[in-house]
Amino acid sequence: MKDLVLLLIIVSSFGACDIVEKPFARDGGTPIDTTNSTTFIKKILMEDYSGHTCSNCPNAARELDALIDIYNKKIVPITIHVGKTYARPYHISQTPKYQYDFRTETGENWNNFFQITNLGLPKGMINRLGYPSSTHGKEVTNWNTLVQTIIEEEPDFGIAISPNVNSNVGNIDINIKVLNHIQGDFNLLVCLTEDSIINWQKDVEASPNVDVEFYVHKHVLRTSINSAWGEALQTSSVYNKDEEINKTYSINLDNLEQSNIDYSANTVELGNGNAGGWVKENMYIVAFIYNNTNFEVQQVEEVHLITP
Repeated sequence: MKDLVLLLIIVSSFGACDIVEKPFARDGGTPIDTTNSTTFIKKILMEDYSGHTCSNCPNAARELDALIDIYNKKIVPITIHVGKTYARPYHISQTPKYQYDFRTETGENWNNFFQITNLGLPKGMINRLGYPSSTHGKEVTNWNTLVQTIIEEEPDFGIAISPNVNSNVGNIDINIKVLNHIQGDFNLLVCLTEDSIINWQKDVEASPNVDVEFYVHKHVLRTSINSAWGEALQTSSVYNKDEEINKTYSINLDNLEQSNIDYSANTVELGNGNAGGWVKENMYIVAFIYNNTNFEVQQVEEVHLITP
């Protein structure tokens, strides 16, 4: 019976990991220089839904890197490992590979709501445009085209993030400036990502074996600081130009990391508790404002958790 279950799991892992056609965006396009910008610019949240045993997912990661090369700081990336097929950790009896659990409670909440894994991996959301149509989960080959259509939009909000975190404990101050008079129901969500996590990944481009032991996982979602859906930006639905909104969050990285470990061990399906080892020097704060009616992201910002 166990063999049958294992066979079914293996069979189910085929067919939903979509082939990503090349060339990537870096093969064309003029890089945008935002390094000297002194005003708020509209930035784009790029969510890459992935899994460490999805062999086509690294091509999506390469496309994301290509977009960052072209559009510079206008792109804010988050990679979200989700689901019980391509993101689940393998059991130790199966293989010593793929033992790490990249999944998070926040990521699973997003996936359960947006149903991304039902569309097949890899998929992405660009400012969460298109929801609730099934096209909100974008094919990788469409990412650059969609980015081009919104890259020059003017922002309605500006976000400034000021972290003060030492010895794994501290505060994150977020200042939001309203740039245009606007009405709506908006939420602010603040989360942590981590870069340069070295671990196993299947990669269709790897040779001679698709199993890459020292793959560099980038922009990986670690947790949300103020719940999976954030909180109301303010009680009023009217936002006046030049109005400022200030938020402060106290964090304890040890507690957040342990919560992620406990979630993997006790809650998420097929979890194993191997979800720690956070490196704060490689972590980023990502804060974004979204419309609570259609979930479209209005503005996003990213800074290092620890000042380099």
